[in-house]
Amino acid sequence: MDKTTNVRVADSQCDTADTRYARFWYQHTDTFVYPAIGVAVALAAGSFLRPTRGEVFDRGAPVTGGTVARGGLGTSRPGSTDGGGGSGGG
Repeated sequence: MDKTTNVRVADSQCDTADTRYARFWYQHTDTFVYPAIGVAVALAAGSFLRPTRGEVFDRGAPVTGGTVARGGLGTSRPGSTDGGGGSGGG
């Protein structure tokens, strides 16, 4: 997200050294709707701190907003790593 405006940006913008952009982590639930790129981020629903337990998905939230489908049995979502219980995004 853009820390000066609190809006979601493309994930790739959070891969730069520009401190204006930071990953914002949400705890994933089946009913949580992620904001679209350009839409305000619900700061009360997440954190700038990367989760340290469970499974982390650092990519994959739809650019148009919406929910994130979980992987099926024996599969995982793109960008997943061990380490936290959330989903991140720019």
